[in-house]
Amino acid sequence: MKLRCTDNSLRLRVRKSDLDTLQQEGVIAESLTFGPQTHFRFSLKISQDLAEVKAIFENNEISVLLPAQQAQTWINSNQVGIEITQPVDSEALDILIEKDFPCDDRPNEDKNDTFWELAKEKDKTNAC
Repeated sequence: MKLRCTDNSLRLRVRKSDLDTLQQEGVIAESLTFGPQTHFRFSLKISQDLAEVKAIFENNEISVLLPAQQAQTWINSNQVGIEITQPVDSEALDILIEKDFPCDDRPNEDKNDTFWELAKEKDKTNAC
């Protein structure tokens, strides 16, 4: 899973193997280590209790929570992504979760774990 952040925008790109893990275990997570006791984590989790996508930040972890029904529909279909704007105080956080497409301009990248078939269908093989 890849994380991209810009000004009040959060994007997760999910590989095929990530979706398999999400469906089987209900969560996928990545971690970055900055020192012996300094870690940053980000995760995508299926929630039985939510009606809409929600992002939270606690204990050095960004968690994006997906409602169970919406997660199953997305996982088991050709739907490329899920997008929502989450109100945060007087601002908004744009959240985008999408299936990862291959990048044509990265010839050495392993494309086997990407959704190349959806990229061809959508003619988006260079959507990096």
